[in-house]
Amino acid sequence: MPILKETGDAELDKELYQTVLAPLLARYRAQQEANDEQFAEQVNLQEAISADALFECGCCFGSTIFERMASCTESLHIICFECISRAINEALYGQSWGQTVDPDRGLLRCLVPTADDTCPGCIPSEITRRAVIESPKGLQSWLRLESRLREESLTKAQIPLVRCPVCSYAESTDLYLPPGASHYTINFQHPFQTLLYIVCALAALPFLLAYLVLSYLPILRNPLPSPSLLFHNSLTRLTKCTLLPTRFRCRAPNCLAHTCMTCSQPWLDPHTCSTPRSSTGEATSLRTAIETARTAALKRTCPRCNTSFIKDSGCNKLTCVCGYSMCYVCRQGLGERDGGEGYRHFCQHFRVQGGRCGECESCDLYGGDDGEAAKVELAGKKAEKEWRERWSLMKNGGMGLTAGGKGKQEEAQVSWSLQGVVDWWVLRILDCKERPLHRELDEAEDGLMEE
Repeated sequence: MPILKETGDAELDKELYQTVLAPLLARYRAQQEANDEQFAEQVNLQEAISADALFECGCCFGSTIFERMASCTESLHIICFECISRAINEALYGQSWGQTVDPDRGLLRCLVPTADDTCPGCIPSEITRRAVIESPKGLQSWLRLESRLREESLTKAQIPLVRCPVCSYAESTDLYLPPGASHYTINFQHPFQTLLYIVCALAALPFLLAYLVLSYLPILRNPLPSPSLLFHNSLTRLTKCTLLPTRFRCRAPNCLAHTCMTCSQPWLDPHTCSTPRSSTGEATSLRTAIETARTAALKRTCPRCNTSFIKDSGCNKLTCVCGYSMCYVCRQGLGERDGGEGYRHFCQHFRVQGGRCGECESCDLYGGDDGEAAKVELAGKKAEKEWRERWSLMKNGGMGLTAGGKGKQEEAQVSWSLQGVVDWWVLRILDCKERPLHRELDEAEDGLMEE
């Protein structure tokens, strides 16, 4: 064990101890504890063997000591730590996530095979954590497992989120404001335009009354949204555009990064958003829109966990990491919940020369989609056309509008739908402002976070 030779200066001795000797002693103690634990397990194993006190794992049928065993919560099946660790690694890095992990409870399912294979038991989280961490690179696997469970929970909740571009931290984008925190006024920045919009709205009152009657008629197959709902959604959007800050503060203890919600770059005061807006930026935005549309037409998305993927080789029966099975060609589900067709979904006729089957219209087990290239090309052309129409409207002062708040200039894209028209009208007629008291409270909270 290393020791520190005194120098005669108390302050220097303290500094040397904290910077040099203390880390060495900490590593020495950790290594000594690991060696002692390993020696104790060996002694315990030898004593258990001599006393014939080993327990048999119900999964791998191996024998080990009681301290390295776990039991499920229902049938008390005994499972060893090695099987638990291997099952977690296969679920994380293989394709057994849906069969191994119960995402609703966030626990590992019982691994013991039974006659009906329906053991509802699970392994407690604390025991699973101990088994995984004791394995090589176990801490990394455990953190990945927790992150995966969080992602699935957020995906199933279908909550609109804003994510930190540095780590996996996410926050809800639903803006909560106490009653009286914001108020709406008429937009007097352009009084003549505002007056014109109000006159147009008054002229459209007969159509509004007709729509109000149609929205409450029970004869329609798909009822129309009520005017109050459309107006409420527009006010919510106006409030978000005005009061949501551009600066995103990550609250993860191991991150705490400050980034821009527009360009996803690190925040530097004073911050200049790096989103391109020049002529080069226009070309970049067009290329990005086309590439995004072509990729969306090419990739497949699992309807259960929203994981996107593209097949490189192999057959057309794909199994997602969550356990969902689907056909790569027609995207139909092939699992038990979707009819349980499995491989019967594909063509069963023998073909000597290969090629398309002339006896049925079923999908081929091997081979790609013949019309996939045409679909990708069509998606790219459609995205280019929509981008050019939207950009032309924005340049000519059409439906593209600019909403700003707290110095933020955000281009809000409004679609040519009923909700989009209401949004367009509300964002030009009304102005949302935050009351000073709540603004001061938010600034005080931000100051405390920075400290």
